[in-house]
Amino acid sequence: MPAPDSIPAKSPWWLESLLWSLGITVAVGIAAYVNETVREVLMQGLAYLFAFMTTPFILEATAAFVGLCVVIAINNRRLEREGDGWVEMEVKQPTEEKDPPAAGQESAAKASEV
Repeated sequence: MPAPDSIPAKSPWWLESLLWSLGITVAVGIAAYVNETVREVLMQGLAYLFAFMTTPFILEATAAFVGLCVVIAINNRRLEREGDGWVEMEVKQPTEEKDPPAAGQESAAKASEV
């Protein structure tokens, strides 16, 4: 199947999530810079999160889950670009003949259809 000439323009669905995440990160960063209590709570929370995420089972499970998400995202992008690749099988319908064939010709005709 030939590659398409150009990828159709789509709205950037991920842009809104990125902007919200960036806005929240900037707001928390400013709050931590201004207030010492926020900075202390934030650092303690990040330390607990780091300790939890690096425990042996959680680390491997998280790495496997992130890897699976990356594979699914790459496959989804490929499917959007190339199409699903389904092929429709052509099924020939038997046609009715006006003259019935002779006894020997019938098996030869069926063999040639396959």
